[in-house]
Amino acid sequence: MLAAILLVGIALGCAVGEGVPVLERRAQDIEKGIMCPVCPGESIDQSQHPLAVQMRGIVSEKVEEGWTGKQIEAFFVERYGPSVLLDPPREGLSLMVWLAPPIGLALALGALFLVLRAMVRSPASAAEGAQGDVELSEAERDEYFRRIDAAIDDDRGEGTEETTGRSSNSGAGKAI
Repeated sequence: MLAAILLVGIALGCAVGEGVPVLERRAQDIEKGIMCPVCPGESIDQSQHPLAVQMRGIVSEKVEEGWTGKQIEAFFVERYGPSVLLDPPREGLSLMVWLAPPIGLALALGALFLVLRAMVRSPASAAEGAQGDVELSEAERDEYFRRIDAAIDDDRGEGTEETTGRSSNSGAGKAI
């Protein structure tokens, strides 16, 4: 029971209070989209620099005068340039900031797909490639085995056999 009361108390304490006036909430939302010119990457809502404090005062004044969010942003862009906005405009050359990441991701995924497809071969083509399409005649096969037997005999120090066929006792019963 005590835990439930504490939980309800915490939930009520964390809830957004209706005590914040609508104009102040609107000003805070606008301040989150305007960057402090002195503190790179930090909105005027977060910054404690005197210029950011002054800019927050201007935003509050303009909201009280009835300016829209776009008008207030345009006011600051006119004075500080488009880099004062945390979200770059979605037009002109700045449009590339919005388009480059998804295009780059699509190209990377396409390249990954092509590379993986090239690396993975179908089982039929892999079996064909492993066979090598080389067929030995019976005479070639006998010559191959004769050379292997001769090499083995040389390693054992027994000399070479000069036979045209595969010897039947090439290693059978010999001591190693």
